Amino acid sequence: MKKNLLKGLFLFAVGIALASCTTSKHSQQISGMERLPKPSVLFYTLDSIVNEAWQLYYSERTNWIASDLVLASHSMDELGGSISWQPNDSVWAVVFMDKEGKNCVFEYQYNTVTTEEFSRDSIRPITEKELAERERKVKIINGAVEKYGDQLFFANQSFGSPNVDIVRINDNLTRLYFMQGTIIDNVIPFGNDYSVDFDKDLNPIAFRKYHNSLLAIPTKTEDGGKVETIRHSHLKDNPFITPTDICNFLLYRPEGIDMFYVYSTAYKCTFAYSLKLNQIITAVD
Repeated sequence: MKKNLLKGLFLFAVGIALASCTTSKHSQQISGMERLPKPSVLFYTLDSIVNEAWQLYYSERTNWIASDLVLASHSMDELGGSISWQPNDSVWAVVFMDKEGKNCVFEYQYNTVTTEEFSRDSIRPITEKELAERERKVKIINGAVEKYGDQLFFANQSFGSPNVDIVRINDNLTRLYFMQGTIIDNVIPFGNDYSVDFDKDLNPIAFRKYHNSLLAIPTKTEDGGKVETIRHSHLKDNPFITPTDICNFLLYRPEGIDMFYVYSTAYKCTFAYSLKLNQIITAVD
């Protein structure tokens, strides 16, 4: 009942914003783009973006925590790589292997539904399923780099390394994400983010670039105060807030900042992601 009520309120708010965003002389078509979808379609579009963003976030969060835990008891010289995957829809897992790639030396799991965590620091053989996931990940990354590598651009190492995440969209579609990470304090990186879609046979079938450049948005003012608003804009080929926007916001936001804004040049509207509501809200400029 509560979920349906929230959905109804959201659709009502979207309907108001939709009317305001499309009543100008640009309402029929904006540089080749149709007006905003009708509220029910828009709701499901934005909801799917949020759901995918959280899958990205869980993948990154699991890797961050697992890396911190394993390095507390093992040196990099002992490790021969890792496998990050989803044993099921609600669990993300990371397995760290020895140099020979035959044994697991540390493992970590996070349940996104129950928020339960599990870690084990002991040696066991790598399972056939884990080996298959490793080979699958290698094939996906190599396939993406081979076909689209000349279109991938990232900041230098002094800013931070790119993060690589694989998200299952459905039984026939897997999406590989490249996202810019950062080691700079008090900055949220938006941009330098890409995705490559793969079919069920792991053939790369689509490439997407989400931003034209890297936007390192500060979360503190020059005198150390808190920035009140996090905002950037999207060009017409990416009219909505993206899963990568939300993921990096969740990863790098400071305490107390629960919302950010993206101006859509395609729809002449501002979209806001609210962490408290866990929704993308349509606003009016």
